[in-house]
Amino acid sequence: MKPQYRQLKIIDVLRRTGQASVDELASKFKTSPETIRRDLSVLARNGKIVKVHGGALLPNSQGEGSFQQRMSENIVAKRIIAEKASQLIASGDTLFIDTGSTTLIFAEEIASIKNLIVVTNSTEIAKVIGANSTSQVFLLGGQYNKDNRQTTGTMALSQLEHFYAQHAILTIGSLSITTGALDFNQKEATIARAMLKRAKNSILLVDSSKFNRTGSFVVAELNEFNQLVCEIEPNQALKTALLANDVEVI
Repeated sequence: MKPQYRQLKIIDVLRRTGQASVDELASKFKTSPETIRRDLSVLARNGKIVKVHGGALLPNSQGEGSFQQRMSENIVAKRIIAEKASQLIASGDTLFIDTGSTTLIFAEEIASIKNLIVVTNSTEIAKVIGANSTSQVFLLGGQYNKDNRQTTGTMALSQLEHFYAQHAILTIGSLSITTGALDFNQKEATIARAMLKRAKNSILLVDSSKFNRTGSFVVAELNEFNQLVCEIEPNQALKTALLANDVEVI
């Protein structure tokens, strides 16, 4: 396993457990304690984790509350989705990426791709992409939410009008035949819609727990986005509806 990939997996473990020892991580990844210590040193230098005696934990800056809770849910599914979606991105692309637990993991997957231009309302995503010196990050201004570590509102929407992207990469709260793509937060849904309208291609990252759920605020009808990336296929009815609306299911 490549060090960079193992380090992402270590972060996933800490998201689920909060803390882990060097020996636990060495056993899980079938490698030596010395290798794990080197991984932890790299992650600590990048501000991803905090090293403690015999192990590591997440820094306080990772936050608490609903966003942190989402970061610990369906980690395997979200990593699969992020890996699939990263294959759609090429060096030199301009991307809109909205705030979400899956899009943050996606940002980790694409962080090594060179010469990206990323426009986001997430301070966490900006930090991840900004670690690559070849890429440019534009962080939208606006009203700041400390839980989700994002900006929203009219200022952010106004600034979006200065950009156009090859891809808009978006997360949502639910997806169904009758309602399309919905979110549970009105301000987040508004940002997502604006990104979708100013991109050549739109990609929804949706884990299967969100299929056929109900939300409150419209992000897109089924015919308004181009690709759906998920860890398992939707049921036949939803898949048929997506394909009928020219949505590629990945």
